[in-house]
Amino acid sequence: MKLKPMALALGSLSLIVCLLERGYDRADSDLSAFYSQMLSADFAGARASIDDAIRRWPSNARYYGWRAYVMSQNLPPTCPRGWHGKGPELKGEDRVAARQAVDDYRRALELNGRDATAHHNLAWLEHLLGEDEIAAENWQAAVAIDPANAVFHLSSGMFLEERGDQQEAKKEYGAAIELSPSILDSPFFSRYKARSKDAADLLLRELMEKLEKKLQQGPDPIVQARLGKLCLFCGDLARASKLLQDASRQLPNLPLVWLNLAEVYERQGRLSEATDCYEKANVIDSFLPGPYLRMGEIELLNGEKTAARESFMQAIQRWERVTPITAAHNSRLYVGPRQRIDDLLPTTLVWYTTPCDASEAWRALSRLYPAKREYAERAHVCEELPSPHGD
Repeated sequence: MKLKPMALALGSLSLIVCLLERGYDRADSDLSAFYSQMLSADFAGARASIDDAIRRWPSNARYYGWRAYVMSQNLPPTCPRGWHGKGPELKGEDRVAARQAVDDYRRALELNGRDATAHHNLAWLEHLLGEDEIAAENWQAAVAIDPANAVFHLSSGMFLEERGDQQEAKKEYGAAIELSPSILDSPFFSRYKARSKDAADLLLRELMEKLEKKLQQGPDPIVQARLGKLCLFCGDLARASKLLQDASRQLPNLPLVWLNLAEVYERQGRLSEATDCYEKANVIDSFLPGPYLRMGEIELLNGEKTAARESFMQAIQRWERVTPITAAHNSRLYVGPRQRIDDLLPTTLVWYTTPCDASEAWRALSRLYPAKREYAERAHVCEELPSPHGD
C-alpha cells in the first residue's frame, strides 16, 4: 500500500514526460513545415508554423531566431542610410516589423547567448533602426563568438566603413578575405575597389605579406592555398601555380584549390591541364558552379558548342541554388557548417559576397546564341545586385 503513492507519482511524471516529448516532436514537425514554406516564399504560412512551434516549445532559442528571420523578410534588402549614415531610418510598417524581429532575437539570445548568427542579424536590424551603438556591440559579439565566419567580418566592415572608420573596416575586410579568398571575385570587392582603390590595393599587399610571413614559419597548405588565390587575383601566375600545386598535393580533397589551379593553367594556355583540374574540383564538390563555367569556356574555345551550352546551364543552375531563401549549397562562402536556410541579413549579402558565375555564364550563352534575347537580358545578374549599403 505504501508503494501506491510512489507509483502514482511515477506514473504522473511519466505522463508529463510523454506529453512534453510529444509537444517537442510536434514543434519540430512545425519547424519542418516552416522550412518548406520558407523555401516556397510562403512567409504567412511560415509565420504560422513557427508561432505554433514556439507555443509548443517556448524555451527553444532557435525558434525565436527563425521567427525573427521570417518577420524580417519584407524589410528593404539595402540599408537606406547609405555609406555616410545620413539616410533615413526605417519608418512605418517596416519599423514595426524590425522592432518585433529585434525582440525575438533578443529573446533567442537570452536563451542562448552564444548564438553568433542571432547577434549578427540583430546588429543589422538595430542599425536599420538607428541604434548604432548597440548594433556595434552585437557585431563585435558575433565576430568574437565565430571569428572564422567571413560574412560576419564583412558585415562589421561595411558598418564601420559607413561610419567613416576606414582603417578598422579594412581590417575586417582583410580578415574576411583571408578566410575566404573567393570574395575577391564578388561584387562586394569590385565595388570596394571602385570606391576605395588605394585602400583595396593596400589591403591586398598587407594580406599577402601576412601570409608570406606565416609560410616563413613553416609550410601550411591552407595558407599556401589562400596566398595562391591572392597571387592569381593579382596576376602573379608563376607564384600562384607553385603555391596551389603544393597545396593540392598536401590536401587533394579541397575543390577550390583545384578550381584556382585550373584557372592558373587556363591563363597560361595549358587547357588540357586546366580541364583536368576543373574535373577534379567537380568530382569533389558537384554543387560548385565555377568548374562548369570554366569548362564551358574551354569547350567553347574547342568549338564544342553543345557541350559548352550544357556546362554554362549547369553553372547557372548551381549558382541560382544560392538564393536569398535557401543557402544549402552556399556553406557560408565555403567556410563553416552547411545550413538549410540562409539566415543572413540583409538577404542580399549572400549574393553580394560570392563570385558572379551566373553573369559570366549568361554572357557566354548570349555570345553563343545572339538571337536569344533572354540570354542577353540576364547577362548582368550579379552586377545589378544592390549593395547592402548602397554605392
